[in-house]
Amino acid sequence: MNTAFDERAQKAVLVVEDDYALASELASKLAAIGMKVVGPAPSVEQALRYIEDSRVEVAILDINLGGTMVFPVADELSKRNIPFFFATGYGRDVVPPRFADRIFVEKPLETSAIYSALSDCRGVTVKAPGGNKNFLLSVLSPLENDLIRPLLKPVRLVQGEVLEQQFGEIAAVFFIESGTVSLVASSLDGSHVEVGLIGREGMTGTGLLEGDWRTPYNLVVQTEGAAQRIDIDSFLRLTQRAPQLRSLTSCFSRTLSIQLGYTALANSRYSIEQRLARLLLMLDDRAESQVLRLTHEHMSSMLGVRRSGVTGALPILEGEQLIRSVRGKVIVVDRDGLILKANGSYGIPEAEYERLMGFSLRGIESVRKAFTRSHPILW
Repeated sequence: MNTAFDERAQKAVLVVEDDYALASELASKLAAIGMKVVGPAPSVEQALRYIEDSRVEVAILDINLGGTMVFPVADELSKRNIPFFFATGYGRDVVPPRFADRIFVEKPLETSAIYSALSDCRGVTVKAPGGNKNFLLSVLSPLENDLIRPLLKPVRLVQGEVLEQQFGEIAAVFFIESGTVSLVASSLDGSHVEVGLIGREGMTGTGLLEGDWRTPYNLVVQTEGAAQRIDIDSFLRLTQRAPQLRSLTSCFSRTLSIQLGYTALANSRYSIEQRLARLLLMLDDRAESQVLRLTHEHMSSMLGVRRSGVTGALPILEGEQLIRSVRGKVIVVDRDGLILKANGSYGIPEAEYERLMGFSLRGIESVRKAFTRSHPILW
């Protein structure tokens, strides 16, 4: 036996591949160097069963399994901290950003490349967003993190500060760490309404990768906090060297456009009480505690309604014991109850964020659990 591979003797490797001939050949090569082969698994379902029933220590994944993408398998392996790599004919552009830093071995598979990838991917785990840091930055690979960190400058976000002026050129990108930033649409007659919200799950400047250096919105700090700032020239140069950052940015831009669409739906079809419940849930997703620092004026501005509308809606939510409202503060008491009160205006953009990004704004299962009580058919 080649002593270079003695350390992997009896390691259980899961092979996920739907091409029988290729899978058999790969399994034979792995067995020849003393590895125990689990599978091969030709489908997502079979692979998940192997993971559940076997002591898998490393995995080799083809991306397309008979027309079904392998990513649920990759997610399950990540949850269990089992290292894996992709052996595929696809490029990195087809994988979700959470996997953009994984090792890729291109087909046709060369034995030396497989052996090298097995050695390199051992011990690799996926970091989860945590603390008060920006989610996008917290999931970057060590290599890309080392590239971007020297270019970032920590800044405070002051309530009322304008980060981007409507129709003006974007000067910098902000990765939000705490607090919230509103996207405010303003008409020619001076009317304005909040159409989107960004917190620690995202960033500003989402149009830059599409070559758009201007914004159709005012980006205004609604709740004070902190961010990491990078100038746009450095950001754009960096995205040419950091594919995972580019992928994360692109996916977040997509989630933000979904959020904007459902905000339009909420503003046109839902009552003030329902929209207020949705707003409080969105702020709670991005907050560090259940206490939200909000005045009636801020809430009316964010909802695009008169202050009297908020003044009338808050006691209704408080009377139903969903919140407590004190001067300058709103305390979320019953989050599940707020989800029910929102009556479907909250939940879909949040689920889409999880689908596209690979991690949730917060426990998305609580959204589904509460919402299913009154809308079981949607879930």
